[in-house]
Amino acid sequence: MAVSDGNMFWLGGSPCSGKSSISLILASRFATDIYHVDDAFETHTQRLHPVHHPALTKWRDSSWDERLMQPINNLVQDVIACYGEHFALILEDIMEGSRRKSLLVEGTALLPRPVASVLTKRNQTIWIIPSADFQIAHYSEREWAWDIAAQCRDPEAAFHNWMERDIRFAELVESEAAALNLPILRVDGNRTLEENAETVARHFQLCADQS
Repeated sequence: MAVSDGNMFWLGGSPCSGKSSISLILASRFATDIYHVDDAFETHTQRLHPVHHPALTKWRDSSWDERLMQPINNLVQDVIACYGEHFALILEDIMEGSRRKSLLVEGTALLPRPVASVLTKRNQTIWIIPSADFQIAHYSEREWAWDIAAQCRDPEAAFHNWMERDIRFAELVESEAAALNLPILRVDGNRTLEENAETVARHFQLCADQS
């Protein structure tokens, strides 16, 4: 079921890897539209159906304490299930929308296997995988992350669980992408954000007059 045409690009990967920032750089440089999965999620939560979206409905109706104060394996399984359900909602938006420019879809919910099922070309997608140190360092700089952890009964344990969940998630995404022979960009802070954006642009084969 290929729904991705030659002017649609998919930028996935683990949280705090630079996806959103890279997408903004590419959009300004190559005049592409962006579909931010995280922004769309707020709208999607309003139309969840418990039968069709059990994992997302459970997550929506849970407290941060319930979301983060669980065994790490459970947290990873929950997030994978949520992203699997969310991808169907993302596709609905994309297929129903009209566009005249190239479209860059970016977000953590873009798991390799579902994206692969709608691709027409391998160069239309890439996953950004941060090192554990890079990910934790960037999460730690974000005040909203500590605000979320503070809502849990043990904020330090919640933040630790969150980081471990996302480290394991990154490992799973990298493994799945590699198994499907799909491209990966590893980031560890040794390259600048602009350099990473340039790598992604070259992979997507974007040109300045693309529209």
